This record gives sequence, C-alpha cells and structure tokens, in this order.
Amino acid sequence: MVYLQDQVAIVTGSGRGIGKSIAIKLAQEGARVVINSRKRVDELENTLNEITALGGNAVKIMADVSTRAGCDAVIEEAVRKFGKIDILINNAGLGIYGNFAGADDRSIDKQLDTTLKSVIFCSQSALNYMKSGCIINISSLAGILPAKGLSIYSAAKAAVMSLTRSMALELAPNIRVNAIAPSVVGTKMGYSLLNAIGISEEQWIKNNTLNGALVREEDVAEAVMFLLKTPSIDGQTIILDSGQSIINGF
Repeated sequence: MVYLQDQVAIVTGSGRGIGKSIAIKLAQEGARVVINSRKRVDELENTLNEITALGGNAVKIMADVSTRAGCDAVIEEAVRKFGKIDILINNAGLGIYGNFAGADDRSIDKQLDTTLKSVIFCSQSALNYMKSGCIINISSLAGILPAKGLSIYSAAKAAVMSLTRSMALELAPNIRVNAIAPSVVGTKMGYSLLNAIGISEEQWIKNNTLNGALVREEDVAEAVMFLLKTPSIDGQTIILDSGQSIINGF
C-alpha cells in the first residue's frame, strides 16, 4: 500500500544525505514531492532522477531557505505545481565546527539562519496553505547533549526542538508537529564531523554506539514515516542515536 497517495510533501535541503533519503521514501509511499537545494544543482537533479526512476512524482526548486524569500519560493512552487501542501519536512541545516570563543558574526548568522530560521520561515509560509497535515523538523542529538565544537549549531537545534513543542500546541488539532534528533549519520556531513573531531568511523562506533553502526540516513526516513503514520504522536522529538546518549554523549 502506498500510504501517502496524492499527498504533497516538501523536503528542504534534499539534494543529498538525510533530505534526499526522506524525499525518496516519501515518493515511494506515493507522495508528490517538492525537493530543494540552495546551490548544488547536480545533486538536486540526481535526487529528482532517482525519484523519477522509481516511478515517483517530484519537482525541484533551487532556493535559499535561510531567507524568508527562499522559503516563500519553495512553498509557492509546491502550490503552483500540486495545488496544496500536506507535509513539510524542515531538514535544511548547517553546522560549522569550531571553538565558541572564535565564532564570528558571519558563521553564527549562517548557522542560525539555515538551521533555525529556515524552520520558522518555511513553516510560516506553508501555513498559508496547509489546512491539515504534518510538519516534521529535523533536529539533532547535539541539541540535547553538549557537543564540543558545535556550540552555535547545538543551540539552534535545541531551539528547533523547543519550537516544535510550541508549534504543536498552537497548530493542534489540524496540524501535528514533531521532530527527529539523529546523532552522527553516515552521510557526507556526518563524516566531515568525524574528520573534524579527528576520530575514525570505526573508533567512533566502538566508543559511542550500542549496535555497532552509525545511524543511517534511511533510518531517519523511516522515522519520518513512523511519525506520519502515528496520529497520537504530537509535539515530540524522536531520538535516533544508536545508543550514544546512554553511553558517552559527545
């Protein structure tokens, strides 16, 4: 059964990694998907081609969702193309590894704009058209546990989880809002973090997981489907961390 037949879903930051996996999963479940990237045209085209090859229906839009104008462009393209919005996945995010004391205005603004303001702007814009449905915000375990070198990103992701609860309260009963907080995921961004920390994948897994594996991007996509299919979950954050939070944190 295609659970999301005829529903329209938007996934920000879906040129690669977690966003790409979510977009493909939603398309496989029958949703018409709007995919988005800020500047990586080739990656977004690859996502579109993979969805099309699977028989899915998708449209791509290049837009910077760290700005209100970019979020408006994505939302309006979804409505222009498909006539409505049922699902919004706020996935776009940016983490810049570095010491808190050395964080300059540009890096702070970039992280807050992409990681937090995009959730606010895209959600506000989507609410002009959403009568019912679901919003899912992709947060991070770094927003729950302290992460050395990721202070600004961690603060933004913590704010996303707090925002999720407030949105759920205000938008009930017609729109459910939840979040997902993964730990290190086996993506380009995840591996770049391990490189910045200076630890191998094998050593990270040994030190920080119970199941002997990094979180997979497909795991996040499955968690999205779980939230979409479970109407009793609202205002919650689902943690995907391979057991990291009960071992050593970050």
